[in-house]
Amino acid sequence: MLPLPQKFDLNEWCLLICIILAFTIFFWLPKRYPFSITILLLLFGPTVARLMDHLLAFAKLDLYNLMDGPKFELFDLFTYLLYAPFSYFFIYFYDRWNIRGYWIVVYILLFSSGGAFFEWILKVCHIFLYKGWILGYSFNVYFVIQTVELLFYYTVRRAYMSLTIK
Repeated sequence: MLPLPQKFDLNEWCLLICIILAFTIFFWLPKRYPFSITILLLLFGPTVARLMDHLLAFAKLDLYNLMDGPKFELFDLFTYLLYAPFSYFFIYFYDRWNIRGYWIVVYILLFSSGGAFFEWILKVCHIFLYKGWILGYSFNVYFVIQTVELLFYYTVRRAYMSLTIK
């Protein structure tokens, strides 16, 4: 079992409030996708976030920590819950607003800026503890990941459509 935090303070409260707000919005939004696609969209964010954490926070590079320090604890795991609704929101509003053409790049730029801003809030709340990381890097990472997420969405949608048409 993962250890609990030694002290329940600002970062744990901030994380819990953000998770509750994000999932409240998720459940409040009208359903737009079949259950199977919704699950894949929700899993995309935490999967990529965990992968990036392994790449960027491993012992040799060690650019940042989550929550209270280098040891992995229960609330570190909870941070990945935040990525699920945000990756879903990215695709949801892209699809809902029917973004096309050069507006796709503008949308990704705006969403990447929003992601970096939200990460700054999490940094202020001591959820992210930077050691060599710079917030500007996050914008670039979000831009690349959200571009990949759009490709993932189109691939999943195309596969789903081909299975349901037959």
